[in-house]
Amino acid sequence: MDPYTGRVIRDFALDSFPDLAVSQHAFAKWRRLSIAERGVYMRRLAAVLDQNKEPYARLITQEMGKPYKESLYEINKVLTAFDYYIAGAEQMLAPEIVATNAAKSYITFEPLGIIFSVMPWNFPFWQVFRFAVPSLMAGNVTILKHAPSVSGCAEAIEQAFAEAGMPYGTLLKYYLSNEDAAKVIAHPAVRGVSFTGSDATGSVIASLAGRHIKKAVIELGGNDPFIILPGADMDMAVAGALKSRSINSGQSCNAAKRFIAVGSAYEVFSKRLIAAVKALKVGNPMDEDTQIGPLARPDLADKVRKQIADTVAQGAKVHSHDGGGIVNESFVPPVVLDDVRPGMVAFEEEVFGPVWSMVKADTVEEALVLANQSQYGLGASVWTGDAAAAERWIPALEAGNVFINDIVKSDARLPFGGVKRSGFGRELSEFGLREFVNVKTVYIK
Repeated sequence: MDPYTGRVIRDFALDSFPDLAVSQHAFAKWRRLSIAERGVYMRRLAAVLDQNKEPYARLITQEMGKPYKESLYEINKVLTAFDYYIAGAEQMLAPEIVATNAAKSYITFEPLGIIFSVMPWNFPFWQVFRFAVPSLMAGNVTILKHAPSVSGCAEAIEQAFAEAGMPYGTLLKYYLSNEDAAKVIAHPAVRGVSFTGSDATGSVIASLAGRHIKKAVIELGGNDPFIILPGADMDMAVAGALKSRSINSGQSCNAAKRFIAVGSAYEVFSKRLIAAVKALKVGNPMDEDTQIGPLARPDLADKVRKQIADTVAQGAKVHSHDGGGIVNESFVPPVVLDDVRPGMVAFEEEVFGPVWSMVKADTVEEALVLANQSQYGLGASVWTGDAAAAERWIPALEAGNVFINDIVKSDARLPFGGVKRSGFGRELSEFGLREFVNVKTVYIK
């Protein structure tokens, strides 16, 4: 369904259980190619994506509602993963010589086989390709189960593989029931699982993978702290807060969600943030100047509205956008929740919508305690006039990503993932490339 118009775009039927022999045959051929030969195919695939980025971006916006300019940015970001891994995979996967008592000993990095990827709707192209590009360059193949609400994106991705002349079976998408997805994980032909989504579903996926002794990378939600210190550049901090939280209309796992301002920074920052949030342009996601579109589904918007109401009932103050531009129940007006404290819903839960939760701290030490007072540990950012001093606090932050004076974001060159209920394993960088390989020791006497 189009979340802006509320109209059904298209119906999709569930597929029957995949013929895994097709993927096994594809793996047997794909793994025999050199890394350079795989790179030639992948460059063709990148060219197809580049040539079609405008229709892909429109499809993303139509299916999940993010502003079109953000959808276009998403496709361009996908291309950076191709550039990085096509250029660097050969070196990253090169055998490593290790000096031992053997005549020769070394470590190789060999593909595992079929990797099952279960992907979310919020970044329907980036999430797929940030897993698939390194996994395919390593010699694996994948079966994709995408979120049902972006079934058209799943189809477009599979068609891009065909148009690029990728060997059949390197990526196959299936519209699967949850029961069949569980059977795919259990199947002996499947060697690993990559999942991005909620911690509730991630717990189920991880337990299934563990039960069947399968390698898994699990990237889950976040409730990222955004710490503002006195002396920070307030123009930069407010702009960062606005950007981080409004991306995808607030539907991003690594978005800042708890804005912890220290001492005198609280009043200055919150006053400017409230004014900026009230000025956001809400409306048709296809319009160039729209900053906040609808949430992906009405039920998701209902949940966010309830989280806001429950937090206000617990004592927080609400500063809300006037609601201009809202056309249906999939929209949530952007709001700042003031004086949010531990125990309140917006402090404890991940709020997946355009909600900025302001939290007071008297000292840096208290801010660090509040930042870590969460079941999640995906990212954290610190905004300060003294970046060198802030570096000393990085070990104290329980997060997989720490950014100083910038928003938390994924980058193909850097590992991405979290701790605690934000999941385990890493995507991107050399670490992501080596998640789904057999790290093989070779010892020759």
